[in-house]
Amino acid sequence: MKTSAAAASVEAPAQESIKLETDSHGVERIALQKHGWQTWKWQGHKVNFCQAGDHGPPIVLIHGFGASMYHWRYNIPALAKTHRVFAMDMLGFGWSEKPVLEYSGCNIWANQLADFIKEVVHEPAVVVGNSLGGYTCLLAAAQAPEQVAGVVLVNSAGRFSAPQAAVETALQDDSSVALRDAVQEAAEPADSSPQEASTSGRGSESAGPGEPKGGVWSRVWEPVRSVGMRAAVYISFLATKQPARIRQVLKQVYIEHQNVDEDLVQSIVIPAGDPNAAAVFYQVISGWGQPVPDLLSRLKVPMLLLWGELDPWIGSGKAEQIQRAYPRAEYAGMQAGHCPHDDLPSEFNSKLLAWLDKQGAPS
Repeated sequence: MKTSAAAASVEAPAQESIKLETDSHGVERIALQKHGWQTWKWQGHKVNFCQAGDHGPPIVLIHGFGASMYHWRYNIPALAKTHRVFAMDMLGFGWSEKPVLEYSGCNIWANQLADFIKEVVHEPAVVVGNSLGGYTCLLAAAQAPEQVAGVVLVNSAGRFSAPQAAVETALQDDSSVALRDAVQEAAEPADSSPQEASTSGRGSESAGPGEPKGGVWSRVWEPVRSVGMRAAVYISFLATKQPARIRQVLKQVYIEHQNVDEDLVQSIVIPAGDPNAAAVFYQVISGWGQPVPDLLSRLKVPMLLLWGELDPWIGSGKAEQIQRAYPRAEYAGMQAGHCPHDDLPSEFNSKLLAWLDKQGAPS
């Protein structure tokens, strides 16, 4: 996307849009705003973001699946003391618009991130991403290296090899393994096993016991399967956007349950009320991204793996795989869950700032 001036596509002054508060323990964070923050127009769609800090090198924070820029509530004020900090809702999530587009593979978000840095940040930035956001940062760094000064992966999603099941994706993140398994089970024929399902749904010539084989039947079967998958995903989406279910899932991946508060839950519930939210949910979980090693082979930037080692979804073994494939990556572990930036924010901020300082970015 080309624009004549970035300022023309941004609504509302940055510094006036950030409201801070202290939580029940006296820790500073950004306040939840039910109608979002600033707006940047990208490819005709409104994208929500916030900015804090008026000096220092830029950092761009990217949330995970189902979350929003509010998930960086404890990090933005601390990082803004020494950096220009930007946090953005990816298209389809948070307070950004939710057009029904092709989201699988994350290319749309990688393009969005690269354009945001070019048009709003105006200089290469360190990108920090949690879960699906980590994969988005990795993809953007590989595809638009001129916009990315460094990459910080926080319990990042992303596959290392060819997919093995019809609903396995690069999005092994904020949508629980149990949910993905339930969606897959609901969409498969009752008498087909997981292994059979994995070979039948992606154009393989082999078929599960209940699936028509070959020729015109295989062309008929796929739309039927797709309809079943959409229905199963929609039912799952309705369940997962309920406050009680959101709270339950978050507590599975947070060590500090006190941080799973009402504002965090509402920051997920409110955007999920959008009429297109379920369709976006389906698009996201129905496709795969490029394998992580392929992306790492194209990188030449500093990298930090800032990992919650108690994550039941994406453990530290993933970080070890990344380090083997990209030896330049540094590792910093935390006794936190899937979202260490919000689980143990003070420690997270300290480790991130220390790494930035080593890269020559004053902190």
